[in-house]
Amino acid sequence: MNGKSGSPIPILIRMTDRSGSAKKPYTGCLRKAWASPAWQWAGGYDITDKLNLNPNKQTIAKMSRLAVLLAVSIIAAGLLCAGQVRAGAPVVLKMNHQFPENTTGSRIDQWFADQVRIRSRGRLTINVHWSNGLGEPRDNLSLISRGVLDMAAMSAGYFPDKMPMLAAPNSIPMAMDNVCQAREIMKALLKKIPEVADEAAELGVRPLFFHVLNPYMLATRTPVTRLEDLKGMRIRTWGEDLPGLIRAAGAKPVPLFLPDVYPALEKGVIDGCPFSLDLMVSYGIYKLAKHVTEVIMWEGPSWGVWISESVWARLPDDIRDIMAETAEEAGRMEIRRMLAAEKEARTFLLSRGVEFHSFSETEKHRWQASSPDYFGKFIRKMSALGKAGAAAKMVDVWQTMRQTTTCP
Repeated sequence: MNGKSGSPIPILIRMTDRSGSAKKPYTGCLRKAWASPAWQWAGGYDITDKLNLNPNKQTIAKMSRLAVLLAVSIIAAGLLCAGQVRAGAPVVLKMNHQFPENTTGSRIDQWFADQVRIRSRGRLTINVHWSNGLGEPRDNLSLISRGVLDMAAMSAGYFPDKMPMLAAPNSIPMAMDNVCQAREIMKALLKKIPEVADEAAELGVRPLFFHVLNPYMLATRTPVTRLEDLKGMRIRTWGEDLPGLIRAAGAKPVPLFLPDVYPALEKGVIDGCPFSLDLMVSYGIYKLAKHVTEVIMWEGPSWGVWISESVWARLPDDIRDIMAETAEEAGRMEIRRMLAAEKEARTFLLSRGVEFHSFSETEKHRWQASSPDYFGKFIRKMSALGKAGAAAKMVDVWQTMRQTTTCP
């Protein structure tokens, strides 16, 4: 540095390309890095303009700090720019899926991925890894929250402690009656109760849409027509609510993830499981459990298609719009396909020797009367977390829509 004390020294930030030709200064990512409180520590100068400094001792100290911050900020800005997806740059996202590719909902997810690629003209590709190809179901939330996974098809009910409000519709038994209720109630909860969506955001994940499953009836090795028939049976469960329903019947709950259900039946670890008719076909359960009791043990939203919030933030606005619009179409399409899948599965199961047994309303009411007050339990749990009001509103929306929502 030269010049006498008190004389101005012009400093000009100039950027060139490899040939030495002047280029336009960055105004996007670099300006974001420069517009930070750190520059106040460096002297508060705006380096996007020409600076006139007097090289006294104080100014020289500021300029030294400015040089350090310039280097650091350029590095930081480079990282910031690298984290943003350019509008035309192709992106490939990996999605871990907890189901095999042959289920009705899985086919919807493949349609969703295909349509996003087509509508974005190849700028976004979603590669789906079926049957837990990138990790076990219990690990999905941690992996996507930490950014190890870009996307996951996972059930909120597997994580009742981390996302209790989102898990409740996927967990509370005998609380919905058909797939149309499952879709519309879940959409309403996300729209009308901010705390439900906030729960996901706090974990760094975003649901794009939720699947529905056909009603889960009871598939067993031996016939069940009365509540007493369940006594002593070992029945597959998930989440924190269904076990209470099983205990109320004098049976033993056995928590299992979906991939473990068939081997557990095969080895005699369980005697039965709540399952939809179409999933009995997809998973081959009908080969081992030849009896279906027609009591709806559970109905509700199933797995969601989730994306990491950090990944979502890096996508261009038009790509986000494409994903949101395609997700909405996928949800509407699924209702028709699920209703058709149940009908087809019933015909198939009958042809394979599966027997269907009725379960009277009297027996169902006996079972419900001996089971926990799930909604009251849910409100008490959320009250301990300071969300009693949101939980009560959630239950009110849920119960009201259950009375008014039917399938066409």
